[in-house]
Amino acid sequence: MPVDYNAISQIYDDVRRADVDLINRFAEEIPLDSSARVLDIGCGTGNYTDLLQRVTGAAVCGVEPSAGMIARAVQKNPALVLRQGDAAHIPFEAAAFSFVYMTDVIHHVPDLEAMFAEIGRVLRPEGKVCIVTQSHAQIAARPIARFFPGTVRVDQARYPDIPWIVAAAEARGFAALKTQTAGVGEPVDLGAAYLELVRKKGYSMLHLIAEDEYAAGVRLLEVRLADGPITLPAAGDTLVWLGLKPPAQARD
Repeated sequence: MPVDYNAISQIYDDVRRADVDLINRFAEEIPLDSSARVLDIGCGTGNYTDLLQRVTGAAVCGVEPSAGMIARAVQKNPALVLRQGDAAHIPFEAAAFSFVYMTDVIHHVPDLEAMFAEIGRVLRPEGKVCIVTQSHAQIAARPIARFFPGTVRVDQARYPDIPWIVAAAEARGFAALKTQTAGVGEPVDLGAAYLELVRKKGYSMLHLIAEDEYAAGVRLLEVRLADGPITLPAAGDTLVWLGLKPPAQARD
């Protein structure tokens, strides 16, 4: 069953919260101040778009295919420039951005090479790109997988693993600069609020498993939380950093 992101937008902010530590990681790699122009691909309800602009003062733009998500995002920060579009059709001019990033979005992109071709069009020659995602190993290590093991199968099918991302980028003139992990093993507290999000299917992968498997997972989670919150280790994220190859090198 396809996921209706216009409907999910009503509870999306309960599921996706911006992490200032990620903004700090960005700032360690590329200058982010009022002179920077930044693009958030698949900005959703604008959590990171808003936080990055407020923390750095950069000119931050967002692209998002869901009108419902954009409607939520525009309420957060009038300084943002938000347009409807997708990763393969970015409605901005060529060489517009010094930094392009996406957070937990690449699994929605059907053609990675088309996406990287378009990012290469809007990125300045000296600019950088950061793809924030999860490896297949991290997907298997998610806390939610303990209750809904089918989510591993569906998300490993949706998410390109890290080597696939790098290969698609290199095929479109990018060089892999480095890969980082963040948040691996950090404690995650699961309690009543988490259970409520699961009951609302606030996580997109819960819409993609069989209903009987989903119901069994909810029951298991209810049993585990009956005596109070539990703490599990986070799977963490992977940050893939890319830059454009010099033109002569890109033709080789």
